[in-house]
Amino acid sequence: MSPVPGSGRMEQLAQAVAERVVSIVMDAIDIDALLQRVDVDALIARVDVDDVVSRVDVDSLIDRVDVEKIIGRVDVEKIIERVDVKKVIDRVDIDAIVEQTELGTIIARSTSGVASEVLDVVRAQGVGLDDFFARWVNRLLRRSPESLPLGPPTLVPPSPRPELAAGPQ
Repeated sequence: MSPVPGSGRMEQLAQAVAERVVSIVMDAIDIDALLQRVDVDALIARVDVDDVVSRVDVDSLIDRVDVEKIIGRVDVEKIIERVDVKKVIDRVDIDAIVEQTELGTIIARSTSGVASEVLDVVRAQGVGLDDFFARWVNRLLRRSPESLPLGPPTLVPPSPRPELAAGPQ
């Protein structure tokens, strides 16, 4: 309580008058005209953007983002059209990919496998031609198929002759 009697009532009256005056003044002010007089560039120049950003709670802001809604708005076809595939390919280090994978080994095995198959085909064709010429030469020389050996002497043992197979008589 105030030491001066009646001062509390006086303060209340002063407060009520001040509130009324402020209300009348605010109603009388043309906000649009006031805003036109504000130099926005000068006002922004006085703002410390780093300080404002440091006060932002980034985690809270991210929690408010609806990622599914953003993804739904992405036009993948437009993104694909904008991708420069040649630039992407130019940035790929093929040697590093080959080193980190067994691609080089696979290519080497595939190449040697194909070469082996080709060589096998050529050999088979050579054997076929050899048999063909052997049959013709045997016909020209009038050799009977029974008199011919079954294979090379080092691979096929000689067949026993009928007169020797019976033994001494």
